[in-house]
Amino acid sequence: MKPIRTIGVIGATGRLGAPVATELAKHFQVRAIVRSPDKARRMLPANVEIVQADLRDVAGLRKALDGVDALYLNLATETADLTLPFYEEREGIRNLMTAIDGLDIQYIAKIGALGAYPPALKTIRHNIVPNIIRMEGHKIIADSGIRHTFFAPTHFMELLPNMISGRALQWIGNTRVKIWWISAVDYARWVVEAFQNPEAMPEHCPVQGPEAISVRQALEQFVENYDPSLKIRVAPLWVMRMIGLFNPKMKFVAHLFAYFGDHEDPFHAGKTWQELGKPTTTLEMFARSLRQSRNLQQSVK
Repeated sequence: MKPIRTIGVIGATGRLGAPVATELAKHFQVRAIVRSPDKARRMLPANVEIVQADLRDVAGLRKALDGVDALYLNLATETADLTLPFYEEREGIRNLMTAIDGLDIQYIAKIGALGAYPPALKTIRHNIVPNIIRMEGHKIIADSGIRHTFFAPTHFMELLPNMISGRALQWIGNTRVKIWWISAVDYARWVVEAFQNPEAMPEHCPVQGPEAISVRQALEQFVENYDPSLKIRVAPLWVMRMIGLFNPKMKFVAHLFAYFGDHEDPFHAGKTWQELGKPTTTLEMFARSLRQSRNLQQSVK
């Protein structure tokens, strides 16, 4: 395999795509394939090349990806509906593989989920629609014959600040399950190492953080170290399900949190730690770093 120099990133403006694209740009030439160039320019470093294209447009994708050596895919399926005509992680990937046919793509890495990691399926009683769709998309990539890695992360710490509403940190349903929370910083470092040595990477790579703590402990640690004035509120799952009868977005939220509350993380990431290094960011460290960034932004204003 020839050395990877230029990586095309699809999904570079996502909550988890942006930190990975930023870290990759410290080591490689990065071309971000985006629908909104203006948004990308606000979010990404100046040395990232930005090209407009869409997963629904095969010809546009092919033109945008000509000349890249490898791909990183940060895609998501955010629906509880299995009957939609187009999913980025399935039909979008099918279009992508058609677009790159004949191009010299050496390696593809994609973010997935622990619920789409084959060994984890044995303990999953009721999988969610996103995992069902993404596993079908993974098969499309695998069938291409291009070397690939599917990263399978557990919950990201970055989920917690996105659960703040007003002066409360909110959760839905069961808070007793234990999670090996991972930070985007540690994950991005692992992705860089994968592109630096793709021939050593497995097809599936489970991603878990340094310690398993319950959702309740995570909420408490985050509030203590980020903003002690925040209240912790836990909504019953049945309330979200009721709202979801009339609101498709809330239907998906209820679908997601029902899965979260019903599945506790077994530990799968031992080989990942051995090959790529142990994660170092604890949830306490993450919350304190976020607080420092917030305080700095406020002082600049």
